[in-house]
Amino acid sequence: MAKRLSKALRGKRRWFGLAIDAKHTSRKDVEKILTRISSEFEISKKLRLMDFVHSGSDKKSEETQLELIPNSISSPFGLVIVEVPLKSSQEFKELLSQQTNISNYGLESLTMSGKIRLVRERLNLEKPKRKR
Repeated sequence: MAKRLSKALRGKRRWFGLAIDAKHTSRKDVEKILTRISSEFEISKKLRLMDFVHSGSDKKSEETQLELIPNSISSPFGLVIVEVPLKSSQEFKELLSQQTNISNYGLESLTMSGKIRLVRERLNLEKPKRKR
């Protein structure tokens, strides 16, 4: 078994909690959008989709998310958590704050942190079960 890199040597990242338009109903749809964003805006490393909860899912709690959701996202929405390299995080945040890009991609940033646990707490999402 290969030795694991120490915490200091691993790549730094930011986790973004995003609201996503209800028309995106599968992980593949969201991954295509993230690939398109990576290529168009020359983000150094591939954006990685971690959690995906579509708009009709029972996994999300409406009460916590309503206070985070901006007016630009329509009522039925899903939630995703995306891993972004630290070097690209500021550019990604600015990209998602522009109104034209919100309407083009159907994504809007709700929260950001260096720890995925904190993003999950803010969005009131449970840690998904590992598939073995």
